[in-house]
Amino acid sequence: MRKVLFAIAFFLFLLGVVSCKRDYPRNIPHWLKDKIKELKKESKRKGGCGLGECMSIHEFSDGTNVFYVWRVGTEFPRGDIFYDYDGNFLCEQFNSHSGSCGSIADLSTYYYTRDIWLESNY
Repeated sequence: MRKVLFAIAFFLFLLGVVSCKRDYPRNIPHWLKDKIKELKKESKRKGGCGLGECMSIHEFSDGTNVFYVWRVGTEFPRGDIFYDYDGNFLCEQFNSHSGSCGSIADLSTYYYTRDIWLESNY
């Protein structure tokens, strides 16, 4: 009987650990964690990302500075909003021809570091 109770307790412990897993990295700035929580609430309200309009956040670097790109959609016209590591708004670029980003919008000149968050259907 004691072994069965131990097995059940161990299973519940594992279930608790797995259910606490976040869908974004732990080593990101606090303001970005708050932004993701806000975006997840918005996504739940609208029922996920239907019709190719998924949001995402990606991390890029130029070797010394880190910045984040919040992609507002995946289809044309897609919007990219750029933030620095401290959460300061840098610029926004909607489609490839308009916006205030200048050379920062040419992401091919930067190093892609990782995906921070990808919206999904719930």
